[in-house]
Amino acid sequence: MARIGAVERRATPLKPRWNTPFDDGSAPNVGKRRDGLSRLPRCGVRPAFGVWFARFGVLICAALAVLTTRTRHACAAAGQWQAGGRVGVAWLDGPRFGPSAEAYLRRGIGDALDLDLQLLTSLHPFQPDTKMPPGSSNEPSALPWALGITPGLLYRWDVLRAIPYAGVGLGVYTGEGLSSRWNGTQFGAVARAGVEWLLNRDVVLSAQTSAHFGLSERPVPAPWVQLTVGAGYVWGW
Repeated sequence: MARIGAVERRATPLKPRWNTPFDDGSAPNVGKRRDGLSRLPRCGVRPAFGVWFARFGVLICAALAVLTTRTRHACAAAGQWQAGGRVGVAWLDGPRFGPSAEAYLRRGIGDALDLDLQLLTSLHPFQPDTKMPPGSSNEPSALPWALGITPGLLYRWDVLRAIPYAGVGLGVYTGEGLSSRWNGTQFGAVARAGVEWLLNRDVVLSAQTSAHFGLSERPVPAPWVQLTVGAGYVWGW
């Protein structure tokens, strides 16, 4: 006998909280939407590419930082000696171009600052005879030459294996047989710049350009310009 007032419970199917067009039991058409958004182009690849590009950039920056740090420690100039030589070409107003050579000795006084002493010379066999100083004889003269001793300071920037540098200094110069104001002995100044390449721990390749100014003569003569390349040996790590 059923109890009076009992409520009959029937199992009713659950329906979704939203209306769907698949009430007939058919399978949904995957990949299509009724709101028309399926027509928009897929842009999921671009964010992924941007993320990978950012990660790749971070890795490159980290690698460069590590290499630069190692190079700076390896190329620290404090207490380090370097000696070498270079050959190239020189130019003087009057004698024009001629072969040039220089030798240098360098002592590091800091991680980026060096004391530098250079001994340089140039020969000018192609000096035109018509530009010889007035009053000179017509007889053949000795080969014109110039010589200089220039102590100074160099500042270096360590960039991986390439090390650019620039410096200034004072100089004592002398010359003979030159058709310019560089004859005789005079005092002057020098400005130089170059770049070094660390071939290995002990050998350094270098290229340098320098301009020398004579300050004893009036008017001041045109600068003595040199462009040289060479190598040096490093010790005292």
